Amino acid sequence: MLTKLIFILYLFTGTVVPQDEHEGRKTYAIFFEDGKVIDYAYKAEVYNWIETGTFQYDDTLEDKVTSEDKIALKD
Repeated sequence: MLTKLIFILYLFTGTVVPQDEHEGRKTYAIFFEDGKVIDYAYKAEVYNWIETGTFQYDDTLEDKVTSEDKIALKD
């Protein structure tokens, strides 16, 4: 739950920005204070980065979609 709240905060502050879709999954860019950018990260990879503090591309991580997420996407 905390990870999801931090993710939403990062969306509002522009630290995480939605990009495109790849293979039916949304991708995001992560902007760091030092000017570095990570492109085309899946939501699960962003969540993993929030939880661990270290980013690693791993397309085997699954994006967990809850019923709340589905309602929010319709709006």
